[in-house]
Amino acid sequence: MKEICDDCCQKGSDNCNYRKCNIGFAKYVVENIKDKAIKAIEDGQNLIPKDDLKYYEDKIIARGIANICKLCKDCNENHSENCVVALTRRSLEYTQLKDKIEYPGNVLMYLMNVSKQNPELAESIKLEYLSI
Repeated sequence: MKEICDDCCQKGSDNCNYRKCNIGFAKYVVENIKDKAIKAIEDGQNLIPKDDLKYYEDKIIARGIANICKLCKDCNENHSENCVVALTRRSLEYTQLKDKIEYPGNVLMYLMNVSKQNPELAESIKLEYLSI
């Protein structure tokens, strides 16, 4: 996410606002939650920006989602759509997908859900996931 932010033409300007940017929101969640032992944000899904129309390279987004899926797989907590990991994944998804994707707690089923909207993205996520 840092790499994407560093390449953004709006970085450092008045237009750089994590409340309006999917990557900025995901980065904000990760950076501000990791030190506070908070695992979920109540109603966090409604905080994710839905109007970010910037272009994001799908391979970089796929790599980010694959890493997050790995974290979900290794997590021993109960699955929650408002957990920090799920919010980060969902924020990245919104850069490439227009409809909400269900994460059933299983990477294979998740990839099947993604492929219904964007088969190329699902394939990229799978390849990135397998290379981790």
